[in-house]
Amino acid sequence: MSTDTFSPTLQAALLLTLVTLALTASAIATARLMNLRLRWLPRWMRLNWLSDLVLSADADQKHIGRRFLVGVANCAAGVLALNVGASFGLIDAQACHWLTLTALVTMGVFYALMRSGLNQRFSDPALTEWQGSAVILFLAWGYLIGGPGRPLALLLLMVILLFSMFTNTPRQLFRACVLAALSFGVAMAWVAWDARKDPNASAFQLVYACVLLLALSTVSLLIHQMHQLRRQAHLRQHELADALVRIRELATHDELTGLINRRRMLELMHTEKHRTVRSGRGFCLAMIDIDHFKRVNDRLGHRAGDEVLAQVAGTIAAGLRETDVVARWGGEEFLVMFTDTEEDTAEKVLLRIQATLAQAQVTEADPALRITFSAGVGNHLRDETLTRTIDRADRALYAAKAAGRNRVLHAEVPRGDGATRVA
Repeated sequence: MSTDTFSPTLQAALLLTLVTLALTASAIATARLMNLRLRWLPRWMRLNWLSDLVLSADADQKHIGRRFLVGVANCAAGVLALNVGASFGLIDAQACHWLTLTALVTMGVFYALMRSGLNQRFSDPALTEWQGSAVILFLAWGYLIGGPGRPLALLLLMVILLFSMFTNTPRQLFRACVLAALSFGVAMAWVAWDARKDPNASAFQLVYACVLLLALSTVSLLIHQMHQLRRQAHLRQHELADALVRIRELATHDELTGLINRRRMLELMHTEKHRTVRSGRGFCLAMIDIDHFKRVNDRLGHRAGDEVLAQVAGTIAAGLRETDVVARWGGEEFLVMFTDTEEDTAEKVLLRIQATLAQAQVTEADPALRITFSAGVGNHLRDETLTRTIDRADRALYAAKAAGRNRVLHAEVPRGDGATRVA
């Protein structure tokens, strides 16, 4: 191979392209590591439109495309390095041309699959194992013809395998290591056989083979270790998610009855109040208290009392519409919010729940025990605070108890304060 196969201009162009590719990749990596968003640039200079054009407007496809471009950049660097070596007469130019052409066609096929969306038909849309296998085979081919630049193929192989640790499954990575050992082993044996008249060259191939096996063994151990760490992290993530759900449940629900608690009910009532201001529709509140609950605790014990609370809560919740909300307000008191409902309708619902509760068994400690409740119900008035509406319903509840219990009374409407019913 003579050195005049490539013109000086082409040699300079190849070198310039390789340097530009390296600098561009370094700049992009630095910007990502430093989290530089370049928001000060005009929108048109951020080249988002170019990203949509080259990759895809779909977010998932664009993510796959970006990973693909990382691999393309590394492959392009290796191919360019081979062509630079060929331009200086260090590598067989014809073999380099065949490798370059095959690599470009292969990258074009992968890009066409991704840009057209055909990759979505595969079980792995990113085609990670197929791409990785192609890169390994091309690197082995490059090692075979690389001359003095052969160690570069080994370096790029390690880069690809380390990058694949974050994208491939352990099984895929193991197969990649096996493929690398076989393909590079064949290439090294070929090079050693070709240079069999030079003992030093053959010895170097043996050294490279040993180093490669050591490196691949280390990568395999790292793969196993990372898989263990991923599995542990996955388990911890699930445990954390379950704990957060439990904490959220405890923060918003009463543990004994399963109903929402006072704080969560206040949040929902404020939301409903704002909604009624916009829509003009109203809602009403009902304060409920179990009759003679202290006698149940004194006669049957607190465990039976807890059973009664849970059964009464379940009966109330079962008798409401899906849009209505009931909360344990405190002790044996419950607060019900009837949305888009007037007092008369709410009273009918509460009386129906009373009738159901009167027939229900509420504790195994005394199957014959029957429980009743008293309730006060009142519309929320326009321009009235929630605290005042709750207070009126509470006063109606005490009036119901004073009148003999097991009944529902309406809250009094204040006079002369400018408050009016919400229609």
